[in-house]
Amino acid sequence: MSEYKKIRVSKVAFVCCMALLFMIIFLSSTFFLTSKRHIPNTEKDQYNLALRGSIITKDNFTLASSREIYRAEIDLRSIKKDRLELFLKLFQIYSGIDDRQILEIKKRIQNHKKRNHNFILTSHLNSKQASYLRDLAKKLYIQGFFKAFTNNNGRVETRGLSIIEHREDRSYITTDSLTPAIGYTRVLLENEIFKNIGVKGLERAYDACLSPLQDEKIQGLKDIGGNIILNSSSLRQRKINGCDLYLNVSLKLQKSIEKAIDQRNLDLKAQEIIVAIMESKTGKILALASSRRYNPQNRGKDLSVLNASAIEYSYEAGSVIKPFILTTALKLGRLKANELINTHGGTYKLGRFTIQDDHKKNKMTIEEVITLSSNVGMIQIAKRLSNVEIISGLKIFKFGEKSGIDLPYEQKGTLPNPKRLREIEKSVLSYGYGLKTTFMQLLSAYNVFNNEGYFIAPQLAEKFYQDGKFTELGAIQKEKILSTEAAGAMRQILINVIEKGTGKKAQTEGIIIGGKTGTARIAERQGYTSNRYNSSFFGFANDANNAYTIGVLVRNPTKPYSYYAAQSALPMFKDVVDILVRENFLTPSLIRS
Repeated sequence: MSEYKKIRVSKVAFVCCMALLFMIIFLSSTFFLTSKRHIPNTEKDQYNLALRGSIITKDNFTLASSREIYRAEIDLRSIKKDRLELFLKLFQIYSGIDDRQILEIKKRIQNHKKRNHNFILTSHLNSKQASYLRDLAKKLYIQGFFKAFTNNNGRVETRGLSIIEHREDRSYITTDSLTPAIGYTRVLLENEIFKNIGVKGLERAYDACLSPLQDEKIQGLKDIGGNIILNSSSLRQRKINGCDLYLNVSLKLQKSIEKAIDQRNLDLKAQEIIVAIMESKTGKILALASSRRYNPQNRGKDLSVLNASAIEYSYEAGSVIKPFILTTALKLGRLKANELINTHGGTYKLGRFTIQDDHKKNKMTIEEVITLSSNVGMIQIAKRLSNVEIISGLKIFKFGEKSGIDLPYEQKGTLPNPKRLREIEKSVLSYGYGLKTTFMQLLSAYNVFNNEGYFIAPQLAEKFYQDGKFTELGAIQKEKILSTEAAGAMRQILINVIEKGTGKKAQTEGIIIGGKTGTARIAERQGYTSNRYNSSFFGFANDANNAYTIGVLVRNPTKPYSYYAAQSALPMFKDVVDILVRENFLTPSLIRS
């Protein structure tokens, strides 16, 4: 019986030992499988940068676009010293960089601090170079060129050559064309990637649309070449680039206007010349040009040139204000259409000043007051209006408000307070002093006369393209502010300015031209200068099928005797009309209408 018990105890002990052995094996296996082992990492995340959208002209030229810039980096622990020279030679062949750049890389490797193993070979690769180098990295990985190492987390990995997107480069293909209206961007670090955000001009106005919406993210297991295996278990977040913005501006027309401005300014030597062409019925801006242009990628030190003077510079405009005062007086019944205005022989005492007209007459028709640009006549007309009426009349044409153009930082200009407007101030207001306006406000206001009394907000952009479809940009701001009859009457007076008055130099056979000149001294802190002027011409040019409102501002021309608008702004206006004819925007009729 005792022998039997001994055998039984032995069997139980054996079973217990075996169970214990299996338990030890199981626990060891579990620990081995779940612990941080020295095996290669098989998971990978890959990010592809979504790009800022392009800005494209009406005639399908790209003004601004973005591209990916890549950097090439390597963990120096992945390369044996005897293979480094061969690696750099292959890197040069695949990347296309020159000997000078390779020498610079070698010097940096020699001076590289040992505690930081990651080394950036170059950070200025384009997408083509990046593609070639990724192909090289895959080949070297498959051939076992790179050695494995243990990282700081105790995991074994082989990094090899990595090509990483790290920056979005914004380029302006036409250099300075449409500046400063197009604006520029600045670089902002976002999620370790340098991206562009709009700062000025169209870049800022449409920043929300142009900005990329979502970067591409791919997550999954990697193959032996370090590439992510795309299967049902991998995750992919698609890339959504910013919208492509399409403009109303024609690049060919824009470039022609800029060339004409530059040529004209060789003679005038003005601080700036601004020209805009607006489609009268739609408000579409076909060209907005300035002589003060810059390269958005190399802006220089003169920060003032970055401002869009067409909307950010407010000034006293001079005689181009007269049609709005006259229209107000006619609308309120303070004048009769056939009435003669006492112009006092072209000389009038206003306080301690004597106002003199260039065309001295005792009496003028209301049409002649505009066509011959009589300051004395305008003073008499202003006397018939109250302070509130004259300011309210200007407000009807949106003076003192933004024009609504799709550009940031637009100034409103300033109108005097009617309660504080003295008689002498009301008098000079009638011919354009004592208020401040902007070039774009004047262009929009003059457009009313060529658009049957409708005010329409000017628009540089037309539509945008995203996710495979075009979207038109909002409804156009359009408002009837003047009767068709009143607009037509002033339109005819402005045509007579060209045919009979101060604008004869702008005549173009077969084209209906109308407009008004304006010359005004520039005010400074110590008062009005005697030798600094702003000269302008605002008007329109029409044929049988097209109608365009055109504005010209010449800021402080320094050529002797060129400060008169008839000697500076008017010839520039004529240049613009000739370009419109030459480039088939206008077609002269055989018989004048």
